[in-house]
Amino acid sequence: MAPPRAYFFFLCWLPCLSAGAQYVLNGNATALSCNCYTLTPDQAHRQGSVWNSHEIDLSQSFDFHFKVFLGCRVQGSDGIAFVLQPVGTAIGSDGEGLGFSGIRPSLALTIDTHLNPNDDDPPFDHLAFQANGDVDHADTNNLAGPVQALAGSPTIKDCAWHLLEIKWDAPDTTLTAYIDGVFRLALTRDIVDSVFLGKSAVYWGFTGATGAGYNLQQFCTALDAHIAINDGITCAGLPVVFRDSSISFGPIGGWYWDFGDGSGSTSAHPPPHTYAATGAYTVSEVIQSQDGCASDTARSIVVVGSHPHPGFVPGNACSGRPLPLVNTSTDTLGGFASWHWQLSDGRTFTDSLPVIVLGPAASVTLRLSTTSALGCAGDTLTVAFVTHPTPAVSFVGDSVCAGQPLRLRAENISAVSIDDWYWLLGATADSGQTVTPIYPTETGFVASLWARSIDGCYSDTVGQPIAVQASHAYAGQDTVIALGASLPLHAAGGQTYRWSPPDGLTDPAVATPVATIAQTTRYTVTAYTSLGCASESSILVGVYKGPAIYVPNAFTPNGDGINDVVTLTAPGIRSLTYFRIYDRWGHLVFSTSNPHATWDGTVSGAPVPAGAYVYSLRAIDTTGNALSQRGTILLIR
Repeated sequence: MAPPRAYFFFLCWLPCLSAGAQYVLNGNATALSCNCYTLTPDQAHRQGSVWNSHEIDLSQSFDFHFKVFLGCRVQGSDGIAFVLQPVGTAIGSDGEGLGFSGIRPSLALTIDTHLNPNDDDPPFDHLAFQANGDVDHADTNNLAGPVQALAGSPTIKDCAWHLLEIKWDAPDTTLTAYIDGVFRLALTRDIVDSVFLGKSAVYWGFTGATGAGYNLQQFCTALDAHIAINDGITCAGLPVVFRDSSISFGPIGGWYWDFGDGSGSTSAHPPPHTYAATGAYTVSEVIQSQDGCASDTARSIVVVGSHPHPGFVPGNACSGRPLPLVNTSTDTLGGFASWHWQLSDGRTFTDSLPVIVLGPAASVTLRLSTTSALGCAGDTLTVAFVTHPTPAVSFVGDSVCAGQPLRLRAENISAVSIDDWYWLLGATADSGQTVTPIYPTETGFVASLWARSIDGCYSDTVGQPIAVQASHAYAGQDTVIALGASLPLHAAGGQTYRWSPPDGLTDPAVATPVATIAQTTRYTVTAYTSLGCASESSILVGVYKGPAIYVPNAFTPNGDGINDVVTLTAPGIRSLTYFRIYDRWGHLVFSTSNPHATWDGTVSGAPVPAGAYVYSLRAIDTTGNALSQRGTILLIR
């Protein structure tokens, strides 16, 4: 894996000093960039060391941050060491000694990635504080450890970069190691006296080595730019506070900010910055170490939201009605997150278009304030308007006979002046305070009425049932009775009835009077609805001597409507047993037991020839006696 890259072109005024004089490279060590180095290539039997050419004073505390890469071969070896030593900058060794073996006096944090039984290594990649070039954990030079290198894994050869922090607290004489921000190992000892024999000036550096097993082993002096922002989302006109939270192996030598709007700063913690316009800005930062190396560019997004502009237009305000509203609010970035409406009666609403039912007629104020989705508050808009009274109307439903005018009149039951009236009469619309529609046929529907006041307020809609009535008189089919017999009549199509003439009727004012007459009579019945809507129907009652059955002796089925069929007249007859007609060869051409049935001179729909036909019949009269009769019928075509 390649180390982090350093970008030297971030700003044209960013200095890039040569780091060559700062570090001394030995053996197979090579420089990758200004602050990154390879200690051993991915090859066997290699060793390398990199030393800072300036001594540090252990009477002063330090907090160094590095990135280390121990390779990708799980079975590779051997490891690296962070070393403090006063000897010089041209030393190091190979193999299991990690390039640290034989350096005396010295103190190292060893990162050992190979199990060497002769050095009493544990079976995992491990850390230890060891002195004087001695890597044997059983010797007295093993000052602390070994411990597992990574808290959550037995191997650090995971093809990944890890953050190594080494902190020296001079007053407490404590040396502490952290990997990826997790405490791993500490050594409390006066190393100046016990290790370096009273000499506090030492060189620091890294050594590494491979043997028969090998890995790519690298380190970087940590130089990671990080931006801390009080809030990545702000509102127009509000300052943004930037702070540097970078990680560096040593003191940072320079900060180079670009705020994304053409301005920048060279301070670790720039003064609060206010953006002139809304939008999304990319803020970037590069830091420079004291040895002239530049970090990668850190970037963060700052979104500057707009303050929304509330706007609304109220429609015609009517008491007891929802207020019509048109929301015209605008926001140039982010949209809206909340709405706050407040009516002058104290009610509040939070929808973008709330349902606000107004109270009695009065002067009203409505306020709207909004917050954008980015948390930016807008101004408050206040609109005053007048609530008008809402009218109330009524009318009385009615019933009428078909074909007569239906008169409906609307009534204003409020103190509000009405400008117009509206009717819905079934499927027909009408207007005006009084309407007089005419319905030609019987029907029923609900009539609806509403009105509009002079202030444009609409009443509730009221409805009433309407009935348009019609009479449908029916007296029955013409019939015959035997002289002296009685006939029950049956009227239908109304609620009350009147028969005329009343002669021979038991009661002319009922639907079912009984007629007893001596001569043929036509009765007319008038049927009335509950409103008195009337219609008429008649029935002809023929009177014959009987009991008898009258059969015509001839008929002419030519379709002229005159004498086209053979029909029976049977006064005093209770039932017909049979009526049969035969041709001259004795073939049956018609048969029935229905006294009202007719023969049209056909068989199976085909006309029969003209000529004489014989009939026979049998019937039972009203006294129960049988009546038989034979004769001829002449068919004329």
